[in-house]
Amino acid sequence: METSVNQYYKISMVSSNENPNQPALFLHGESPVWDAETQTLYFVDVHAQNIHKLNYITGKISTKHIGYGQVNVVSLISGSKRLLVSVRAALYLMDWEVAGDASLRLLASLDEGEPDNMINDGKADVEGRFWVGTKGPQIGDEVTPDHGTLYSVQQDTRAHVRAALRPVSVSNGIAFALNNSLVYYIDSSTQKIEAFDFDSQKGEISGRRTIIDVTSYGYDNAIPDGMTIDSKGHLWVALMFGGAVLHIDPDKREVVYGYKLPVSRTTSVCWGGPDMDELFVTTGRDSATAIAEPLAGALFTIRSTGSRGVPTPAFRFDNADSY
Repeated sequence: METSVNQYYKISMVSSNENPNQPALFLHGESPVWDAETQTLYFVDVHAQNIHKLNYITGKISTKHIGYGQVNVVSLISGSKRLLVSVRAALYLMDWEVAGDASLRLLASLDEGEPDNMINDGKADVEGRFWVGTKGPQIGDEVTPDHGTLYSVQQDTRAHVRAALRPVSVSNGIAFALNNSLVYYIDSSTQKIEAFDFDSQKGEISGRRTIIDVTSYGYDNAIPDGMTIDSKGHLWVALMFGGAVLHIDPDKREVVYGYKLPVSRTTSVCWGGPDMDELFVTTGRDSATAIAEPLAGALFTIRSTGSRGVPTPAFRFDNADSY
């Protein structure tokens, strides 16, 4: 890997509300998404069943608890104050201002007939479709292989979600090329970042091929997790169990740089901040490594990478506020 670039980058952590001198810690942070209009970062804590929002200006974190299952995904909805969230294997519209689970409006159920499956990750495309994938039954860190599916959901066919790819084991990071001709995709169990040709008008993918196999870079025990794209079309990928974020040039099919973090469970990434040049990194923790990794579960920011993000599309649902 190239090591002559980005040597002056800075890593910091978001502070706890209660103790500004200590980092805020979460069980399993995931799905960070930046709202440029409100200068807010949304993310979830999967196992605590919480959705969080970080006010960038004040540094304060607000929390909304969902009482009946894993919350793996949060996403923006175009022109709406509501959010799109996943609970277990269903998608809901959520109103932050309404108390409790009454804030949820069921949009679509996935993987019916597979009651132990979970939605795991999702992103909207340029047309406002939401691409969302599932994973099979999980015990600890082990997931039953080949039980998941990658779907696309759009407002006019939400009752009939469209299966785009199956089987998958742990459907994870999704990113769309800047010209919308490709979709980059991660099924974590493959340990690969892959690409498909993408017809954005029809919402169809084809021509699957490998961009990077992380085992080729010495990450034999790591799996690629969440992913985002920057203004140069480069990919940034969190390595679960690898304690790193990889900066990847997909055209050259090579890793540009690896950013090491002081925790092993690096889960997802997104660009944010006023200039879109801060990379937010969610992480998780577990009891086995709690003593060795006191910062596990923190929300990190990586600055001065020389890269910046681009505005990401939001889910299109025209009557979201009245649904």
